[in-house]
Amino acid sequence: MLFKRTISTFGLSLTVLFSSLFLSGCSERPFLTQDSSYVILSVSPSGTTQSEHIELPWNTNMAVMQKLLLESSFVLSDLHSPSDLKSSDNDPLGTTSLQANFPEPKRMTFIVDDHVVTLEVQSLQIEVIGSNVGQVIINQTIILQGIDNPNLQPAFEALTDMLHDKDE
Repeated sequence: MLFKRTISTFGLSLTVLFSSLFLSGCSERPFLTQDSSYVILSVSPSGTTQSEHIELPWNTNMAVMQKLLLESSFVLSDLHSPSDLKSSDNDPLGTTSLQANFPEPKRMTFIVDDHVVTLEVQSLQIEVIGSNVGQVIINQTIILQGIDNPNLQPAFEALTDMLHDKDE
């Protein structure tokens, strides 16, 4: 009798655990647009610009996208204005960025130069490959430098690998 009760309790605990994981996976994530679409902007060393619109179908492995969003959120957690930047190369050649466009302006709060700043954001762009990894462009006009996150590029590459595997 005690063994059956233990098994029953264990089974109920697993059900509650999996239910909570499933429900939390369905909740809204930071920087996830309403239509779950993103743009990858690439500028080749020769100056050719390529824009790749990414649409994530319902059956996409969202864990890969959530990892990229988590790493992007880390980049955004501490921003610095250009006057605080060490001298860096601002040449956009050979860069790749992830851009999120919001259909409606989204109020976001950032820490910029140790001050809390709230902005109405319509677009957010983060450089994932290039000379200024972590550079953030808000609303196509405000250029800031985020945390140089070594996990950002691998998370981005995992997403592009998944997307290219889907195409094949």
